Amino acid sequence: MLTEIKSSAVKKLMPKRRIDSHKGQNGRVLIVGGSKDYYGAPVLAALGALYSGCDLVYLFVPECNFDCTRSISPDFVVRSYKGDYLNMEGADEVIAFGKNKASSVLLGPGLTDRTSVLEAVEKIVKNLHVPTILDADAIEVLKKIDKFPLQQKIAITPHMNEFRNLVDRDVAVDENDPKSVILLRSIAMDLHVNILLKGHKDYVVSDEGHVEVNKTGNPGMTVGGSGDVLAGCLASFAAQGVDLFDAAKIAAYSVGRAGDLLFKEKGYGFLASEIAMKIPYAI
Repeated sequence: MLTEIKSSAVKKLMPKRRIDSHKGQNGRVLIVGGSKDYYGAPVLAALGALYSGCDLVYLFVPECNFDCTRSISPDFVVRSYKGDYLNMEGADEVIAFGKNKASSVLLGPGLTDRTSVLEAVEKIVKNLHVPTILDADAIEVLKKIDKFPLQQKIAITPHMNEFRNLVDRDVAVDENDPKSVILLRSIAMDLHVNILLKGHKDYVVSDEGHVEVNKTGNPGMTVGGSGDVLAGCLASFAAQGVDLFDAAKIAAYSVGRAGDLLFKEKGYGFLASEIAMKIPYAI
C-alpha cells in the first residue's frame, strides 16, 4: 500500500519565508516555452508559478509569441528569441540569462517535439545547472542524454501517454499492480529523476525510488492547460528551495485541491487559469 499525500504532510513541507526577505529571495522561476503553434501553455505555467508564491517569473518565448505573452499580465518578465520555435540561438540566450537569474527552470510548455527544439532543450539541460522541470514534449530529451545523473536535480511531469512513450512500453501504472509500481520506481532510479505522473491518481516518485500517491483533483481538471499550471507550481516550490520530490508532492496536492474547490463552486465548468488563481486558497 502506497503512502497517500495528506494535507498534514504538505503543511510540513511548505517553505518558510524570512520576515526580512526581499524580492528574489523567495524564488525566481525561468519558463521556456511557446511556439508558433502554442502560446497559452507557458502563460498558464507562469500563472501556476506566481500563484504558488515565488517572487519572479521570467518567460522566454519565440518572437512570434512575444507581444501576446507580454500583454497578458504585467507580473511576468518576458524575453524573446528569434524564430517561431526554440532553437540553438535561443538556447544560448536562455543559458546565459538563467545562470545569473534562475532558481529553477521549467522547459516544455508549448515547445512542440520538433527535432531542432529537442536539441535546443538538450543543450539547456546540459548547461544550465539549476533544479530543472521537464514537461510535455521536453520530457523526450531524456532519450537523448547518455549519462545520468546530471549535475542538477531533475523532475518530469508526464501524463500516462507521455510516460508510455518514455519507457517504450504499453503500461498502466496502478497502486494495486505492484509490477507497474516497480517499473515506475525503476525508471526514476535509473534516470535519477523525480517523477510526477499525472492522472486520476497522481504518482510522485523520488530519484531514490520512494513512491507516494495523491488523490486530490476531479475530472474537471481534464481541461486544457491544467498540466501546465501543475508544472509551474512545481517549478515555483523548487525555486523557493524545496527538494524536487517534496515540491512535486506539494504541487500535486495543492493543484488538485484547487480543482476540488472550484468543482464545489462551478461543477466541471472551470478553466486552467482559474485553477492557478485558486492555488493560494488551496494552500
